[in-house]
Amino acid sequence: MSLSKMQVTLANTQSQLKLEKVSSLAKDTKIKALKELVLKMGYDPSNIKVAEEIVKKKNVEISALRKQLKLPASEDPMTK
Repeated sequence: MSLSKMQVTLANTQSQLKLEKVSSLAKDTKIKALKELVLKMGYDPSNIKVAEEIVKKKNVEISALRKQLKLPASEDPMTK
């Protein structure tokens, strides 16, 4: 009994490690893609202030577009 429980635990641990490795690889891929995008835009990714400026500009642009569209406030269907 004890041996079979240990085998199941080992299999579960191995599965969890594989999932964590895939997740880590996905994060690394996203970071690399974002760095490449920032470089294409002409900014140095090591400069944090520039990255913050990019985010602020995008937030301003998004809020301006929302005002132009005059989107109605979204309602949760569960509130009815």
